[in-house]
Amino acid sequence: MKINIAQLKKELGGTQTFSFQTSVDELALNQREEAWTDNVLVDGVVTNKGTYYEVTGTIHATLKESCSRCLESVVSVLTIPFSEKIRETGLEETGEDSEFEFSCFTGDEMEITDLIRENILLAKPLKPVCSENCRGLCPECGANLNISTCGCNPIKIDPRLAVLEKLLSKD
Repeated sequence: MKINIAQLKKELGGTQTFSFQTSVDELALNQREEAWTDNVLVDGVVTNKGTYYEVTGTIHATLKESCSRCLESVVSVLTIPFSEKIRETGLEETGEDSEFEFSCFTGDEMEITDLIRENILLAKPLKPVCSENCRGLCPECGANLNISTCGCNPIKIDPRLAVLEKLLSKD
């Protein structure tokens, strides 16, 4: 995904909007076990700040995964805001800019594919769940506890301490 900023270079303080629809193949996101269900939509604004350009926007993606607790299918709709400062290669750093880290580009086009991929991967849930109340699977029989209860004993006693249980019984 490239943004042509030839006109924006001439306008200090100027802005330029952009909008892309791209495939997961172009972003190299299809190498994992999850399934991206739609194309990825990206829209945003590039602002000429003088010594650097600020790229801000939003990424919209839909991801189909398995719940990490019960293994049911989960569709996650991701809306990811992003902001990045990008400098043209060869421009000098001023004192006020030295506190920022910059990505770089050359010529009249900015390549933002890596920026989009990184933001998607960082925003993707580490352990997706179908709901916050998901009870998961029974560790004994594997029954989905969201659908039904099982007859397994939920209290497990360490076999090394089983002798102590006799002290609690009133027999």
